[in-house]
Amino acid sequence: MTYEWIPPSKKHQPRWPGKLVESIPLENGLVLEIWNYSRRLAGDRWLVGMLAQIGVEAPPEAFSRRELYEVFLEEEEGRVYYRYRKERTFVDEREKEALFEELKNRFLEVAVGYLSHPSFRERLIAAEVALYERKKTWEEEIRRRDEELDRLEEEWKDRPI
Repeated sequence: MTYEWIPPSKKHQPRWPGKLVESIPLENGLVLEIWNYSRRLAGDRWLVGMLAQIGVEAPPEAFSRRELYEVFLEEEEGRVYYRYRKERTFVDEREKEALFEELKNRFLEVAVGYLSHPSFRERLIAAEVALYERKKTWEEEIRRRDEELDRLEEEWKDRPI
């Protein structure tokens, strides 16, 4: 799995620093953050990276079970995110700033209307909570299967075949 840069938080420190370039208040009350996480790759060649994100607090009523909400609070600090990233690699150092601006402006041209929609917050919460709950259900099923395999292995380890 490839590394995906995300901004620093209480529980996460990225491998290399990024910079919050712009915070854009949207018509629906949300705030769109634009991050520049560009870095030098080798010599005068750069990875130019742009991350656009919106963070939203997920309420307990969005979850099917209170226990899942408690785990979510602990693991995800109570927030779901819309994230869009765009990267270009091996960019000449002299072109990196202009390329970042181009990536940012293209994104803003096409996405601000969608992100400003009045129901964006509710749809984001519903989609991300459903995804989180499916992930947790899958992890629990894997854990149960592993425990069952361990139990069977212990039960059958001394039996002749």
